[in-house]
Amino acid sequence: MQKLAAEFVVAADACDRMQKEFCQDEDALLFRKFAKQRTLKKGNRGGAQGHYAVAPSGELLAASSSADSKILVEMMKQGLAKWATLPRDKRLLPKPPDPKAAENWRRKEKLYPDDGLVLRVVARDQKRERWPDSNLDYAWFRKDEARALLPAKPKKDAKHDVPRELVQRLARFHLLDNVHALNYTFFPKEAIEKARLTSIVLQVKDDLVSLIFEGETRASLVSPKKIGYEPKLLGRATFNFKEQKFVSFELLAVGLRWGLGNCNQRHNPAPALMGIVFTLAGKSQAERLPPASVSYTHLTLPTKA
Repeated sequence: MQKLAAEFVVAADACDRMQKEFCQDEDALLFRKFAKQRTLKKGNRGGAQGHYAVAPSGELLAASSSADSKILVEMMKQGLAKWATLPRDKRLLPKPPDPKAAENWRRKEKLYPDDGLVLRVVARDQKRERWPDSNLDYAWFRKDEARALLPAKPKKDAKHDVPRELVQRLARFHLLDNVHALNYTFFPKEAIEKARLTSIVLQVKDDLVSLIFEGETRASLVSPKKIGYEPKLLGRATFNFKEQKFVSFELLAVGLRWGLGNCNQRHNPAPALMGIVFTLAGKSQAERLPPASVSYTHLTLPTKA
């Protein structure tokens, strides 16, 4: 597969924005052009998700939504074979794309909080049910929101209740059963029965503030899906007061999850232990991925002129 991949320019992207008809950005128009050419075959899911071999013109060469490596290898071979027979006028766009046009695309990556707090969010079952047994997402907080996680004037043994709206956001959009697949059953506000997080200052040394976290949440939804999660929260972090940013951060949520969500690929709704850990994300482009919930939270894009 790696040898075949060397014949392609490999790219990955989320299709949630691009598949929507109201999105008229050039990348979305191109995506929908080739996605609509795909025909469903046995083993393929519906929708726009999948793997595509595509000419720069948007001409579809081959496609599959299967995760089976053998099927994907065959798809890549089919794509290369069709590319070899494709005339030049079908391979390329009528004119080169304008590189400046991308500056106006309404991509969620533009919301990345450079001076805020960016966390990797990994959900995992205590008892492995089946593969995959963990999943990755991200959580974004603005600079002022990150600062609100500790007291205004930190001193040893000082306690601080994190603003409820921030804890609610964790409970609604990040403390979810995403172990097997992203779960788009986000909890409405009325489903949050508990949302408490307290930070306690352990030490203040020079510009560094060391603290621990303790709290709990409970979210319970009955309709349209019966689903919930009730974890205890424990964590620790170090905040650089001079630079106004966290230099270390770990927050662990462990508790019972239950129910079958929308798209979470669960087969057994019975309560079972699940853990979710939040840690500092890296600075690479791969870790600038927007949270799955970014369209539904406090973060909004500026109006396009």
